[in-house]
Amino acid sequence: MDELKQSINAALGSEDPIPRQLVREWIQRAADVEADALLYKLTGEAWNRIQPHLEAGETRSLIQRYLFRCIQENPKGGIALSRYEAASELEAWFDHLVRKEETREILERAVGGVTTLFLTGDDDIRAAIETGFLEHVLEQVTMRPLFSHWAYDEQLQEAWRQALAWGEAHPNFTKGLREQLRDVQLDQE
Repeated sequence: MDELKQSINAALGSEDPIPRQLVREWIQRAADVEADALLYKLTGEAWNRIQPHLEAGETRSLIQRYLFRCIQENPKGGIALSRYEAASELEAWFDHLVRKEETREILERAVGGVTTLFLTGDDDIRAAIETGFLEHVLEQVTMRPLFSHWAYDEQLQEAWRQALAWGEAHPNFTKGLREQLRDVQLDQE
C-alpha cells in the first residue's frame, strides 16, 4: 500500500481531528479508485473529525468522481465498489441531493457526467447505468425531469424508454426498500 493510502487508513483508524487542508491534498493526489474509496469512506465515517469541515462542493465532487470511476473500472477484490454497487450508490446519492436545497448545480453536473459516461462507455457500462442506476432514479416521479432529455436523443432514447418502463412499473421501489432498511437499523439501535 502506498504512502497516500497508508495516511488515509491511519486517519480512519484514529479518533484525532483531521486537518481539512490535509484531506484536500489527499483528494488532489488520489490517482486510483482504491485511494478514492478510502477518501469516500473517510468523508463518510470521519466527516465530523475533518476540521474545519470540507465544503459541500468538495465532498460532492469527490463522491461523483469515485462513483463514476467505479462504474468505469468495475474494481474487484479491493475496498472499492463494483460497477453495479456504484450505480446503486449513485442512485441513492441522487435521491439525497434532490431532497437538499441548493444542489441544482451539482445535480446538473452529475446528470451531464452520467450522460457522458453512458455515451462513451462500453456495453457493460451502459447496462450498469441503465439497470443499476437509471431504472431506479426513474422510479421516482420527482427525479424523471433530470433525465427527460434522454427521451429526445437517438443515442439515449432506447435506454430512457426501457428504464422509464421499469420506473413506472415499480414506483418508489428502491427508495422504499432503502427507507425500510433504515427503519430496521434504527429499531436495532
